[in-house]
Amino acid sequence: MIRKFKLILTLFLLIPLKSHALTEQNKQQLHLGCYQNSKQYLGADKAKSYCQCTVNKLSKKFSDQELDAVFKQKPEDIYKDTEFASKFCEKNI
Repeated sequence: MIRKFKLILTLFLLIPLKSHALTEQNKQQLHLGCYQNSKQYLGADKAKSYCQCTVNKLSKKFSDQELDAVFKQKPEDIYKDTEFASKFCEKNI
């Protein structure tokens, strides 16, 4: 009985209490902004894939409030906080 309790407690602690997912509205806004800036460099098809990948990566790491705070920073700090997503997605498109 105690083993089952420990297992359930461990599983509960592994589930994040704070959701990092972005709302659909914010995902759409991010995707639109990304796409408009990227399609001139990547072409329409690659820009669509790149932006979807980037939005998904950012959504996994940041909540809406956290991402708002990131985008209120200086441009070089924004780049530093979001480059993990762009670098990953550049390699995978």
